[in-house]
Amino acid sequence: MSKTLKMWGHRGSSCCQKVLWSAAELGLSIDLTDTGGGYGGLGAPDYLARNPNRVVPTIEDDGFVMWESSAILLYLATAYGRGTLEPEDARARGEAYRWTVWQDTTMRPKLLPLYHSWIVVENPMSRHLDELEEKRKGMFDTWMIVERHLAGRDYMAGDQFSLADIPMGVMAYWWYLMPIDHFDLPNIEAWYARISARPAFKEQVLR
Repeated sequence: MSKTLKMWGHRGSSCCQKVLWSAAELGLSIDLTDTGGGYGGLGAPDYLARNPNRVVPTIEDDGFVMWESSAILLYLATAYGRGTLEPEDARARGEAYRWTVWQDTTMRPKLLPLYHSWIVVENPMSRHLDELEEKRKGMFDTWMIVERHLAGRDYMAGDQFSLADIPMGVMAYWWYLMPIDHFDLPNIEAWYARISARPAFKEQVLR
């Protein structure tokens, strides 16, 4: 029987998708309580006792509580994924950590407003297309950092799938959901084809 973690969050959140995908890769079961987004509950006293930031996700592992999605990924990889999600080699491990953090600090803040306007906003008349096109063009240099990095590599941290591919993979999924020109990124497209074929991705991210 697989180990079960408690989690508060929802499947529409990129941060929650990262955690759900990583848990599935590690063979961990998730007892998910829908929280945040349209589900609410972020201000409930029992939730604030676990996570005072009023955001998702939050996990609990045998009484140990963690929040911040990338910190959760690093914890799960360290606790349950040494040699799989967390590379054995120190340099590959450092590279995996770097891309996990870079997704939070650089990629997601640029991609999220574009995604929100194209996918979340229901009224097309509220979209300012000229502004959205500028934001799309502004993603080129960011994606080219990844495109150049993946030249001659199968995965973000080398030849093995690792925790770095999960947050970056969720960002790529959101990117390709948008009805826009996605640039010519052959290395990213090949990498994305590999990671999106994984059963855990199909189960926990694809919708």
